[in-house]
Formats: sequence, C-alpha cells, structure tokens
Amino acid sequence: MLKHIATSDSNNECLKKAASDALFVQDAVNMIAVAGCFHRHLKSMRETGMSGDEINNHPVTICFSSKISSLCRRSADRETNAFGAIEKLAVGEEVQYEVIPI
Repeated sequence: MLKHIATSDSNNECLKKAASDALFVQDAVNMIAVAGCFHRHLKSMRETGMSGDEINNHPVTICFSSKISSLCRRSADRETNAFGAIEKLAVGEEVQYEVIPI
C-alpha cells in the first residue's frame, strides 16, 4: 500500500480554528454541539481545497471523531449491536438499546 503524507498549514486560519475547536470539544458532553461544530469544520476544510482521504485522515477529523466515539461509549460490541438495531429500524421494527450515562 502506498503511503501518502499530507501537510496541514497552521497559517491557514480555517485549519487553525478547526484545531482549536477540536481541542475545546474534548471536554464537551453535548453531542449535537460537537457534531455541529465538526460539520462546520469539515465544510470549511473542503472549501480550502482538501478532499477525500486528506480530510478523512486529518488530525482535526480524528480528534472530533474520537470525541463522538467517546460520547457514544463506543466499543466493538456496542457497534455490532447498533448495526443490528439500525437494520431493524430501517424496516420499521422497534428496538431497545442500552443508554450509558456520561
């Protein structure tokens, strides 16, 4: 597999703000706020000319997605159960799921 190394310019105000917010949300507990902030930065990163794998592998993306995984209390078992649940929900079945408080 070919390895590609990308460089992110800290002089780019968009990326600097995205990095700052990615750090800031690490203490957040509001999923809607974290996801909204992440979405705004993904759109801004795209507007700088970044795309695809560069965005998917950017440190900002990894840090935001890590926080979202943390808020979901993500584990392999919970992920497997969630995929089973969405398959049922997609065809109109009712599902139950575990809620782990923050």
